Amino acid sequence: MHQPLHEHPHPPHRGSHRLAILGGLALLLAAVAAWRSVVIVDQAEMVYITEFGRPVRLLTEPGLYSKWPHQSRRGFDRRLQFGAPPPREMLTKDKKNLEVAWYVGWRIADVERFLTTVRTPADASARLEDMVASVLAAELGGRDLADLVRVGDGSALGPLMAGVTTRVAEQARREYGLTVADVRLRRLNYPGEVREAVFEQIRSERRRVAAATRAEGESQARTIRSAADRERSRTVAEAEADAARLVGEGEAAATRIANEAHAADPAFYQFLKTLDTYRAALDNRTTLVLSAESAFLRLLTQGLPEAAQTPKPKPTPPPSPSVSASPEGGR
Repeated sequence: MHQPLHEHPHPPHRGSHRLAILGGLALLLAAVAAWRSVVIVDQAEMVYITEFGRPVRLLTEPGLYSKWPHQSRRGFDRRLQFGAPPPREMLTKDKKNLEVAWYVGWRIADVERFLTTVRTPADASARLEDMVASVLAAELGGRDLADLVRVGDGSALGPLMAGVTTRVAEQARREYGLTVADVRLRRLNYPGEVREAVFEQIRSERRRVAAATRAEGESQARTIRSAADRERSRTVAEAEADAARLVGEGEAAATRIANEAHAADPAFYQFLKTLDTYRAALDNRTTLVLSAESAFLRLLTQGLPEAAQTPKPKPTPPPSPSVSASPEGGR
């Protein structure tokens, strides 16, 4: 048959265009396969290679690895993780209601067990929260509040938290493949609705103890002051008695010495006593008006008479000078 002039066969360039598209798709698939075959492991993580959800290989060392394109990569942070759940209310042995907050430090130890039990870090934190709450409530239920809040080495908080950490670590490793490094308290307090009432009771108790202590101190102070007053009175009396005795002994000794001196030379003794009397009676504001016959004037101008130098003369009374006060205010 004769073909119409307007009909033409398919142009040859359409087949080459299709081949180019298929080649590009093949290259793209090859690039995707190559990209999915490369596994990069960071130093802060470990990677599990899974095949349709089933663990195949664990990569723990940092570096560049390869896998099949159909296999998947699951990375897990190998660093220490910290969980700080919200506070919970718990009872002590003496039925004190407390608000307890804690934190847990943990890391993945057994990845295979971790994948078959909790699977994600969020689930692991939730399981650990329930586990710690159960163990901590049991430990607090066996301790009195006074033992927990005691200051110093007598506090039971240290041994209590060490026991909680040990029990939680054993259970977490056995059940979830986790290593629990530490469990510590962040806060231990009364619930908010009763906290002010408890604090007021504590303040009242402290005021009562302070008043009792002050009363006891004042009683002891009075006892000490009374004993000190008695001791002071006794000491003063003994000192006054000793002083009176010493004064008496001194006066007796002075009298004896004076008598011995008088007996040795009565005239010289009389002379010295006269000078002492004049020294006591006269000063720089006193003016003497003496007659020419005055014995005191003769004593000042002529000295001791010869008769006073003879041994043991009969003592005579000392002369009495005529003293007149000067207008300048002497006596």
